[in-house]
Amino acid sequence: MRKISIKKFKISLSTASGDYGFECSFENKLNIVRGNNSSGKSTFINSLIYSLGMEEIIGGKGIKILPYALKEYVEDFEKNRIKIISSYVFVEIENEMNAIITLKRSIVSSEKNSKLVEIIQGPYLSEKLSPYKVTPTYLHDKGSAQENGAGFFSYLEKFMKLELPQVATSSDGEAKLYLQTIFSALLIEQKRGWTDYIANTPYYAIRDVRSKIVEFLLNLDVFENERRKNQALSEISNIQKLWSEEKCKIKLFSENNSIIVYGIRESIDDSFDPHLVRIIKLDDGNETPVHSYIGDLVTKIEEIEKKSDVVQGDVPENLITVYLRTKEELNKLSSVLESVNLDIQVAQSRLNEYKISKLGIEKDLEKNKIALKLKNLGAEHNLEIASDICPSCHQPINDSLLLVDTLVQPMSIDENIKYLDNQKKMVAKFISGLEQAVQKLDLQSKGIVEKIADKRTIYLSIKKDLKAFNAITETDIRLKIQLETKVSELTKSIKNIETSINNLKDISLALKNAKELLVQIPNKKMSKVDISKIKNLQKSFRELAGAFGYKSAPTNDIELNNDTLFPYLSGIELREVNTDIKSDSSASDFVRLIWAYLLSIYSVSNSNNGNHPGIIVFDEPAQHSMAVLSVNALLKKLTTQQNLQSIVAASFDESDRVFNESVEGVGYNLITFGTKLLKPL
Repeated sequence: MRKISIKKFKISLSTASGDYGFECSFENKLNIVRGNNSSGKSTFINSLIYSLGMEEIIGGKGIKILPYALKEYVEDFEKNRIKIISSYVFVEIENEMNAIITLKRSIVSSEKNSKLVEIIQGPYLSEKLSPYKVTPTYLHDKGSAQENGAGFFSYLEKFMKLELPQVATSSDGEAKLYLQTIFSALLIEQKRGWTDYIANTPYYAIRDVRSKIVEFLLNLDVFENERRKNQALSEISNIQKLWSEEKCKIKLFSENNSIIVYGIRESIDDSFDPHLVRIIKLDDGNETPVHSYIGDLVTKIEEIEKKSDVVQGDVPENLITVYLRTKEELNKLSSVLESVNLDIQVAQSRLNEYKISKLGIEKDLEKNKIALKLKNLGAEHNLEIASDICPSCHQPINDSLLLVDTLVQPMSIDENIKYLDNQKKMVAKFISGLEQAVQKLDLQSKGIVEKIADKRTIYLSIKKDLKAFNAITETDIRLKIQLETKVSELTKSIKNIETSINNLKDISLALKNAKELLVQIPNKKMSKVDISKIKNLQKSFRELAGAFGYKSAPTNDIELNNDTLFPYLSGIELREVNTDIKSDSSASDFVRLIWAYLLSIYSVSNSNNGNHPGIIVFDEPAQHSMAVLSVNALLKKLTTQQNLQSIVAASFDESDRVFNESVEGVGYNLITFGTKLLKPL
């Protein structure tokens, strides 16, 4: 299926002497653009590439790659220079779902920046009757290839129904296989485009970028498998880290309380069973199940408490009063501590909510800043953010202090940004205040804990005085304190250990699932389907190279390297050490190889549901005095490729005879512009 095709193209220039320009239509087949060497053919191709936002393929960003005739002045038929006031390019494109959009981009404009691409939702060049919606986008700035709602390359990627993957970079990181790299295999300009199989690929520090382009266009399993494998291995690595973290927690809680945990391996276990885990308390060399051990401690505490109920003599009334009052104060402090801790939890919860709210505001602020960027670039249409519309939910923003019927002016983008920035600052103040409140409550909690400790000391002293009147001894009291402390610490540690054990169960299950996914990914670099595609690519390449008149070596000796996917000459004596075929080809023969290679990629992609966009542009493919028969063979192959739209711009040696011989037996749509591309309108 064709991902994209060009329907119409227009160059529009405004000068003091009237409007100049050019407009043409393309068909979904071979389109031949014929023009003399000085007529503006290269201007036509460069401006077409520029209209698609792909001028990095030519060697730069923005209008600097364009000739003077599009940005400085045009010449009339008397060679008078006429200054250009403004200039634009329009290109109407269609995707495989038959949706049509028109891209409008300025070259020279006092109002619109060249980084702005206005997307007209419809066939603006073909039918100007309907009121079309305009979506402003930007390119050549950070985020233009990401899903932020306004990036041009992101928009075009979605329009073409492509999903560009993340690939490895030379710095061992990851980057997107940007759309511009893909188009470097589709748009072949004259000056440097015929110097390599895939030349002029913009530099994004992508490792083996040319091979990645071919893998993507052919939709090789190795490409997807490598991505899936890297994801699975990364997931397993993260799971292993989680296992180690939980193990460290268990070890920390265990060592502090002389606890031994059996049944957990040091390395991650994908069949971990928490029911086989035993938590043992080590006591004087003896191992006792921890819950039994805690039960024994609780029994001892209860026995000591029973002694306090046994009265051996008359207890002074005032001592009982002080004892009861101290006990009550201790209980009140415990209640206050519980209340303060609850307040801390509530404040912490509110703090988290405000932090989430702040993230939302920052997201909306970023969207408004993008809208402002578009406005500053010259966008006028469809800037919903400029008219009191929420950038995230697309609902009207109403001031809560005003009635719905109140007549107020909607906020501008600058006002929106100011409003959101103020909201952000206000929420930041709330966050700061809550953080201080939490800090204050923490200090209050610690103060109450200290008071409880002091009051408990007094309480224990009173109980010590009471020991003369009951059966409990000072030793019993100290023992009870020790037992209670031990029970409390053990209970807390066991709770944390059991939580980690439950987490290990989930981590183990996650590892099992990740391993199952990894096993499903083929271990070999290339699947059987990949190998079949590469064989077809090699077969097609050999056939086309021969058809185009390649003579520098026997085509049957040409092989595609499975690692690079590029052609190599494989003689018998050099079968282990391949030689790059480019070095053994004459200049014109190497151009034939480029034709064969790029067309073979399309052919195999089209036959195997690949990712090729279905368009090829060749600017002056007849390099180095190419034979007419070779050019004729190229044009015939282009016109017989199913679902391919091809655009070939050539001068044909400025000869009608050469042109007629080149197109003999070829079906094509001819686009000509005589001696000059840009003419008065």
